[in-house]
Amino acid sequence: MEKAFTSVSAFSKCNEGRIKMAKTVLELQQITKSFTDKTKQTEVLKGIDFSINEGEFITLLGASGCGKTTLLRIIAGLESADTGSVLLEGEDITKKEPYLRDVNMVFQNYALFPHMTVAENIGYGLKTKKVPKKEIATKVQEMLELVQLEGYEKRMPDKLSGGQRQRVAIARAMINQPKVLLLDEPLGALDLKLRRQMQLELKRLQKKLNTTFIYITHDQEEAINMSDRIAVMHDGVFEQVGTPNEIYYQPETSYVASFVGNANLYHKADAVYAVRAESVLINETECTLDAVVIEKSFAGGQLRILFALSDGQKITASRFGIDYDLKVGEQAKIGWKEDSAVRVIANEN
Repeated sequence: MEKAFTSVSAFSKCNEGRIKMAKTVLELQQITKSFTDKTKQTEVLKGIDFSINEGEFITLLGASGCGKTTLLRIIAGLESADTGSVLLEGEDITKKEPYLRDVNMVFQNYALFPHMTVAENIGYGLKTKKVPKKEIATKVQEMLELVQLEGYEKRMPDKLSGGQRQRVAIARAMINQPKVLLLDEPLGALDLKLRRQMQLELKRLQKKLNTTFIYITHDQEEAINMSDRIAVMHDGVFEQVGTPNEIYYQPETSYVASFVGNANLYHKADAVYAVRAESVLINETECTLDAVVIEKSFAGGQLRILFALSDGQKITASRFGIDYDLKVGEQAKIGWKEDSAVRVIANEN
């Protein structure tokens, strides 16, 4: 996992300039939402403020129940906010019906019409708008080429693979050229290998179309590999918004540090520091902490050693392709370089 995170650093930095110069396409202003279940009221969104730029790939990252899907549905018009506003290119669309918003949504199950061919599914939105048949056919062919499904026009959805169905769903959503495409865990039903392939495919499509994508996932690696910026959600608020590099290497809270990459949280006096497992040194000059090995595993080319400090704190160290001559129960000195420890705000984990 650490390799995947590290590889995106340069990409993130080179995109920061482009993001800052782009115009704002979507603004969320003080969005709140509560649901009532029998006698209990649950506040799902607690005053979300967020601006998204044209052509950005934004990921809402968080565990189940954090509010990310509710927020996406409010942007789409499928839910109403209790308070707050949604602005699309400066226009207040808060009370507009979903079909009147220049926004489309792709769901996890793709929601393809099973009785329609691939071409009919893709062209459905244009057909409902009474677009001439010849124009629909031309645009459908363009979308098929874009998602690399030429020759699949007459296939039925049940004859497609998971990845192909996902591409059809995206083509159907994109044919109307929405200003914003909302994607609710669209890769969740795919196996790991296909999921990784489709991550690259989605990113390619997004950059080629220069369309703003707002993507939901609970998969931290997926968010790191695909996003221009990530909004880490927790308990109805944004814990932190930043580039993948910032979220991973400069977490602001203990929740972000733990949720993204499972950083070690080291408590010293009244302060809490986040230290990535790959930054933990073993028996080197900087090592000043007495520790004992309590677990050791080597899987998928990654070594992980869990240490217990003399005060009871647990610290994990990881390496790729390297083994240490340490056994469970043995003593060691561990530590890290000063700039590898980031002070964070301690909060609920």
